Amino acid sequence: MLELHDIPAPENLLPGSRVAWWIWLCAAMVISGLAWLIKYRHRQISLLAVNPDDSYQLCREELNEFREQISGLPLADVASRCSLILRSYMRIHIDEQALYETHDEFLLRPEALRHLPQGARDKLAPFLSKLARCKYGPSNVDPSGSEAVIGESLQILQGLESTRERAIT
Repeated sequence: MLELHDIPAPENLLPGSRVAWWIWLCAAMVISGLAWLIKYRHRQISLLAVNPDDSYQLCREELNEFREQISGLPLADVASRCSLILRSYMRIHIDEQALYETHDEFLLRPEALRHLPQGARDKLAPFLSKLARCKYGPSNVDPSGSEAVIGESLQILQGLESTRERAIT
């Protein structure tokens, strides 16, 4: 009548639920993935926040580096990259929203390039139209045409830099 029973397992008496090891592993992977994503986005944002005084040099270097990579690329790809670089520079220095527009939207906006002197507008607008024709027209690999587009892009970039207002301190 007096039987001794073994002590019951305490896990069954504790409140809450037991979490499997694989759930902890998944949670750790998700947290580390989110940390990586936050770090990556922060790096992307910091790259976009270029010091305006350095942007000319960075754009020029990007065009020169791209010049070495154009072998085998269609003219449309070269024109697209040059257009993106020039429009990025214009966004930083003359607050031009062309980076976010198609070429047709850019042409239809009457205040486009109003911050530039007339001589710069007379050179920039036709060149952007030329880039648009290269981007959206039939395209094939044209090393001499690609080289010419990059050369003209460098000249236009230098012209834009020469018209930029500088803060005198």
